[in-house]
Formats: sequence, C-alpha cells, structure tokens
Amino acid sequence: MKTKHLLPVLASLSFLCYGGMAQDETEQRIHVTGYINAVAEYSDCINLKKDWAVGLSEVGFLANYKPVDKLEFKTTLVYTHFTFHVSQIFVEAYAQYNFSDALKLGAGRFLTPLSPVNLYFYAPLNPSGVVPMLVSHHFLFPQSISGLHLHGNLGSGGSLKFGYNFTLGTYPYINHFESGVLSIQAQEDSYPSFGFYDTENDKINKYMCGTARVYATLNNAFTLGANYFKADAQQVTQNNQGDFIYYPSTKYTYGFDAHLQVSNLKLNAEYWAGKQETTPKTDAILGEHIVNEYKAYYGELIWDGDVYKPFLRYDFIEDVNVNKVGLPTTAATLGIAIRPRFETLLKLEYKRVFGRQITDIANRLWKDYDYNYAQMSLVVSF
Repeated sequence: MKTKHLLPVLASLSFLCYGGMAQDETEQRIHVTGYINAVAEYSDCINLKKDWAVGLSEVGFLANYKPVDKLEFKTTLVYTHFTFHVSQIFVEAYAQYNFSDALKLGAGRFLTPLSPVNLYFYAPLNPSGVVPMLVSHHFLFPQSISGLHLHGNLGSGGSLKFGYNFTLGTYPYINHFESGVLSIQAQEDSYPSFGFYDTENDKINKYMCGTARVYATLNNAFTLGANYFKADAQQVTQNNQGDFIYYPSTKYTYGFDAHLQVSNLKLNAEYWAGKQETTPKTDAILGEHIVNEYKAYYGELIWDGDVYKPFLRYDFIEDVNVNKVGLPTTAATLGIAIRPRFETLLKLEYKRVFGRQITDIANRLWKDYDYNYAQMSLVVSF
C-alpha cells in the first residue's frame, strides 16, 4: 500500500490517542488497544517464490469511544502484509446505540457476525496464527459488511440464552485474499496448481448482501448457531486474450456452528455450504448457466490454560472449480500458544495440507498433492 495512504490513518489514530489522554473525563470514555504481529513461515509447497520468509504480518489498532452510556463508536484498523487499498484497513468503523441488551442498532462497517471466529480473528485473541480456511478464504462470507446492523441477547436471567444478528449492506468481493508473508495463507487450495494469485490485480466490486444469525447458549458452556448469507456476486471468465471478464451472479451460503467449553477444554466446530450461479441476464450473454457449489468445515480442540494453550484442528474447504475440476483441500494442524505475560504471545504451529494439483486443465486431469506449512508468530500488544 502507498505510504501517502497510510500516513493519514496513523495521524488520525495518534490524534485519537492524544485526545483520549487530554482530559480525565474523556479518558474514561475512550479505550484504545493495539498489537504488532511478526511471523516466520516455512512451506515446501510447489510454485512458491521462496520456501521461507520472516516479516511483519499484521498491525492492529482498536478504539472505542462512549460519549454516553448507550452510544458507542468503534474503529478497528488492521494493516496486513498484503494490504493494497486504504479501505481494507478499516475492518470495523461504526456507531451503535444500545436500546437494551435485547436491541442494539448500529450503522457503519462491521465484521461479518456469521462465524464467531471472524469476530475474533485478531492475533492476540487466537491461539492459532492461521484461522480456519472457511474464514480466511472469504468466499463463503466476507470479512466485513458496510451498512446496518441489528443484534441483541434474550433471556439473560436464566440458564438458556438466545441471541440474534441481522445485517444489510454492501461488501467488497475479495476472495482468497492472501495473508502472512509467504502469501500461501488463504490460497492453500490453488497454490499447488497455479501459484500465487495477486488479488490486487482483480476487479473488486461492491455488492448488496444480507445476513442472519440466531444462536442459543446453555449454562454459558454450550452454544449452537445457525447462519445465512445472501448476496449479489460476480462470475469471472477469461477471453482468448487472457483478460478477466466479470458477469453478474448471485450467491448464498448457510452454516452451523457449535461451541463447548468444560473447564479449560474448548471444542469448536462449523459446517458451511452454498452455491453461486449466474443470472438470466448473464446466461443470455454467455449462452450457458454457470453454477458453482462449495462447502467447508472445521473442528478444533483447545486447552485454554493461563500460560499454555495447545490445540488441534482439522479443516476442509472446496470453493475453487477450474474447468469443472474441483480443488478440495484438507488441513491437519497442531499448535501451541504461549503467553508468559498478557502483552506477549508466542505461537508455534505445524500444518499438513492435503490438496490437488491440476496437471492438464484442458483434459481435466489432476493428481493428489500434499505439502507442509509451519509458522512462528510473535504478538506484542497493549
């Protein structure tokens, strides 16, 4: 990203921090946190430009301001190694009025509330340096949505609680947006066949979308959620010159998530599926109806200790189809997060990826292709 775009963001953030310390009354209403995440990555996957790298993966700042008890302003800025436009930095920027615990109304840009993991992807909050593929690929649902957000919690006085989230707005169509420093994260399925795909070269359109989530929690230990995402989208084709052409389409996804915590033991699982297809207008232009179905799931087990947080994860995604050849990809991950003090977090993890490599696109030939990935992450926060 160009420096001239980053400087105003940092200047605004510095002013916010200064303003928060200028007066005692204001200081009590403003809360600012942040973190820096540096990583070292290694992979023996084919088509990598280099098999290891060390660098700055992420810088994040989170600011809350409450001028009155029921009104809240929140801004979350996250700069990543592959940020190419200033708008991507603002993953959250909204105002919210809390009528009650059961009714909260917000306007602005929100993290998409469908998967709980998407709401706490920030490096200090996760034992893993790499979130499940169904979240990182952003194909089943986007990271953020700009518009209106309605949510709340019901039954706060008993053992059984309910909650809901509804959003309506627009989202940027960015799929497989790479992260880390090797660029392989979020492109685990396509890398063996095609190598690095630079999403900056893609045409990023904004489309209308809507989401719905309802969930129930029992005894603050078990949560079950149901989710739905419906949106306009784009179908990408290539002409004889290799140029990308974008056509209107529609997409929907649905998912279920379950979370159980017993003492220090946490179990998280999600299943998602959906479909993207061209519109009648596009069908008339192309002379065919294009349908892409996709699905993904993961399950993870975490021991949530005070200092040590080891975890196991198994996840799967199938969201890429090239000339009717799918690229289903599975990953098995073993890792640990070590937090000797609150502000410092060290993460170590190893992942074995089981995927496909297309050997002949025209004849739809492929073979199994497995590879290794390892990461060390150091997160310093305040």
